[in-house]
Amino acid sequence: MTQAEWIMLWLCAVAALLHGLSGFGFPMMSTAVLSSAYPLSIAVTLVILPCLLLNLIMLNADPAHSMLHSIGYYIKRYWPLILSSLIGSVLGVKLLLWLNEAYLKLLLGLVIVFYVLDQLRAQPLQVSPHISSMLCFGFLAGIIGGATNAMAPFLMMYLMSCQLSKTDIVIISNLNFIAGKLIQLVLLFPILITLETHQQHILIGISLFALAGVWIGDKIRHRLSQQHFKWIVLALLFGLGLYALWQSTGLLQQSGYSIFK
Repeated sequence: MTQAEWIMLWLCAVAALLHGLSGFGFPMMSTAVLSSAYPLSIAVTLVILPCLLLNLIMLNADPAHSMLHSIGYYIKRYWPLILSSLIGSVLGVKLLLWLNEAYLKLLLGLVIVFYVLDQLRAQPLQVSPHISSMLCFGFLAGIIGGATNAMAPFLMMYLMSCQLSKTDIVIISNLNFIAGKLIQLVLLFPILITLETHQQHILIGISLFALAGVWIGDKIRHRLSQQHFKWIVLALLFGLGLYALWQSTGLLQQSGYSIFK
């Protein structure tokens, strides 16, 4: 591998560490890293399998219950969120192959920055986890996630506004990520099976580095208080929001403000 590719692998490991720490971030950060060397569709495809692996590991976030117990419990309570994100992911993947992603990233960045600034107010926005709100936020998160691998910000904004515990947030978000990744796997499978041998080696490398990173992040998270967890998530969201805005500006300039690819 080249030096640039080793750097990409280490950056993916850092993204996985942050994912283990906060419950999100690996898909979007690793996609951003890989998209500097590959087309977005290839970058998204390379992340699917490592991300599914990490998401399954994160379902063990509750040390008091088994993975199967956690899956059953949270699916029963939050099925509208998971189902709507699944449906939204189908549309999102279609948009990835059709629409200029600059506009999606522009919208994503604006919403994230607005949310983080709102959370700094004395009385920030709070949402109740009703079926209607779960359907709405899940669908929006699915669309953005399917198109840009950035489901996490919308989802984390919703879950944090519901005032859930860090364990709830980690498990619910990763269940949604799994649903979205399965849709991506089905729709992008033709690209996955045509990856070049060198790209397959990159995929294996990402998986190994990601496993090490998420293991370290998970160990750190168990030592965090709820308040520290919240501030770490807000800081990550703010950084992702600014990065999405920066990316959208560059993409719009390159495409001459064209809506379609």
